[in-house]
Amino acid sequence: MTSSNGYAVEERDELSPEEFMRSHVARRRPVVLRRALSRCDALAHWTLSGLREKAGGRPVVLKEWSATGIRVTRSRLDAYIDGLEAHERLVAAGGEAATPAYLHDIPLTSMLPGAALDLAPFPSAFFPRWYGAHWTSFAQMFLGPTASLTPLHFDCLLTHNLFFQVWGRKRFILVPHEDLAKCYPRDWRWCGVDAERPDFDRFPLFRDARRAEVVVEAGDLLYMPPGVLHHVRSLDCSLSFNVDWHTRSSVARGVAAVLRGMPAKNVYYNLLIALGLWGGAPMRHVLPYYKPYLSYIS
Repeated sequence: MTSSNGYAVEERDELSPEEFMRSHVARRRPVVLRRALSRCDALAHWTLSGLREKAGGRPVVLKEWSATGIRVTRSRLDAYIDGLEAHERLVAAGGEAATPAYLHDIPLTSMLPGAALDLAPFPSAFFPRWYGAHWTSFAQMFLGPTASLTPLHFDCLLTHNLFFQVWGRKRFILVPHEDLAKCYPRDWRWCGVDAERPDFDRFPLFRDARRAEVVVEAGDLLYMPPGVLHHVRSLDCSLSFNVDWHTRSSVARGVAAVLRGMPAKNVYYNLLIALGLWGGAPMRHVLPYYKPYLSYIS
């Protein structure tokens, strides 16, 4: 991994839940944990053919980013997978074609209802006790072609983010939230600067933004603290998922962010999690109201 201006991502081969919470969550320090999913059946079972068999007939929402915003289209999952495979064969043969849209932020368990079993060796203690064994209910899936992109942004609820790479590789460029103003923010969580190819004539402040770059590979986990900006490029056709989650302190900051311009809908979802973490409401009472966030297009 590379870093700029002193910002770096620690790399670990082993990390206990207790040390993760103490050294990274409490101190808001990013870390990549190599082979975190190595004992999980998901690495072998969640193939394109497996997805087609288990959920091929399901409708999915696809996203494409442009200078004017996010363009949304819809497809069946099996048709999307057919297009992905055809595209990757063409690219492997040296051909050129338009990059397919990105299946982005789809509730994981809507595609893979047995996800909890396939991920069971991963310890639920990486999340606060309130999430417990049901942490996969908060997971969102990403499936896309080589070169698919999510531009520089931060997670809209100011949550902690655990990102799991199932297969393929992705390159992350990370910027600490304290340097947000140097990234030319717009629309609450998106940024105007292209972190891969910055135009310093248009965006001169970005020269001084601290940056770190890390590539996550099959089985790896990347932890990003609340508000960390990330620009994500798929280096291969890849499957990933992430979990946005709160601690008691981060959800308090998330609710207070209404004073800094957080949209009201986002504050509402943070209040729901606060009911669980601060108010003691059981997850079964909170999750039905929170589920729309898992398909939220922002």
